[in-house]
Amino acid sequence: MSRKNQILTRKTLAGLEEQMRLYPVISRLKAEALLTSELSDKHDITWWVEKDNATKMINKKISRENKAYKFYDQLEKDIDSTVSGLAPELQRIIEECFWGENKYYDWSTIGLVYLGVGTRQIYAIRYQILELFALHRGVMF
Repeated sequence: MSRKNQILTRKTLAGLEEQMRLYPVISRLKAEALLTSELSDKHDITWWVEKDNATKMINKKISRENKAYKFYDQLEKDIDSTVSGLAPELQRIIEECFWGENKYYDWSTIGLVYLGVGTRQIYAIRYQILELFALHRGVMF
């Protein structure tokens, strides 16, 4: 894909990649969104410790308007659907290089180690992955 055909800017691509890298901590972020929302309502935090009450409160919080929770929930779904739509070797790259032991690798290293391709080719692959993610996120149509 030539640069002339690229719709996503470098800044947008970087933002999408950063969002995908959040996947391992999304559950924690969703829980924090619920807890923060509850604490901002100035309720006693002891409800969280009581199991039955906690379940009721969590369901109530989810059903109410909680923009942060909904954002992270949708982000998780979009990442899941993006990754499941990739070829198995690209899924492995995402799992190991975005969320796993090799998350510090840059794209040139990922290209050499995992696919045996050069910098230009791996960035084209990166663009395709993030373009698919952008479609799921609604960033592009």
